[in-house]
Amino acid sequence: MLKKIALVPSLIFFTVMLTSGAEIPGTAVVIKTVENLYSASNDTVDVVSQALLGTNVKILAVEKNAKGEEWFRIETPDTYQGWMIGTSFRPIGEGRKAYASEGKVFEATSLMANIYATDDVTERKPLTVAPIGSVLEVGNCGERWCEVTLPCGTMAWVQKGDGKIVDAAALRKKLSPDETVALAKRFLGLPYYWGGGSPYGLDCSGYVQLLYRLSGIDILRDADIQMTKSGLVEVPPGQERARDLIFFGKAKDKIGHVGMMISAEEFIHATTYEKPVVQISRFRDPHWQAIYQGARRPKE
Repeated sequence: MLKKIALVPSLIFFTVMLTSGAEIPGTAVVIKTVENLYSASNDTVDVVSQALLGTNVKILAVEKNAKGEEWFRIETPDTYQGWMIGTSFRPIGEGRKAYASEGKVFEATSLMANIYATDDVTERKPLTVAPIGSVLEVGNCGERWCEVTLPCGTMAWVQKGDGKIVDAAALRKKLSPDETVALAKRFLGLPYYWGGGSPYGLDCSGYVQLLYRLSGIDILRDADIQMTKSGLVEVPPGQERARDLIFFGKAKDKIGHVGMMISAEEFIHATTYEKPVVQISRFRDPHWQAIYQGARRPKE
């Protein structure tokens, strides 16, 4: 089974925060397959976003909730903030490099890549799962298997066909519109999950953010700021095309939904409308046209 890391000794450098309330910056790496970020320091409130296995995060603050659990306010690489329980990450000591930040790394390209204790799928159940886009520290690779070091420090194995070996410092290749559309269709039928950003469940903005990130384009997290603050170019009405993001809401300052065009007539999105899954809808459908507020596309 997956080796558990004792977190208490590693949290010594956060003690001042607990006693004085001062916010001391720190860094950590997510050790769970997918971990929720909540709007407050408990799991009975709304999920605002998620972080995947191997994600390096900033620690902004810490507090104990009513149950005595230590929760941390963290910031993900896209500058999104939320609360995460301390058992979901491993703190990185001051002066130490971020996880999987140097040299060659393994990036999961399968929707969900199983990670094993040995290089044999039949011996034991998987230790954990690396969702698409997760990046892991990699060691030796053979014809079929690669040795990886998980964020918790455990040595493990992943099948080579579940990902690719890349340089940690290299920028992702920018996919063409057709390639991005093909990627988007791999998620069809996956469940809607408010705050979700992985194959286990996606909301509208988490879905398009993940698609764009995997396509070599970084945008922010929520639909409203994706439309106004992600550096995308406004598209004149009637000129929407594949890979453009399209935004919906009661008004331009009340954006509540986003999807991605896959042709001149259809778009793909994670929605609860009619069926709560990733699905393809008709762009000219009266339901969507009644709340359509505009399109944006990446700069050429």
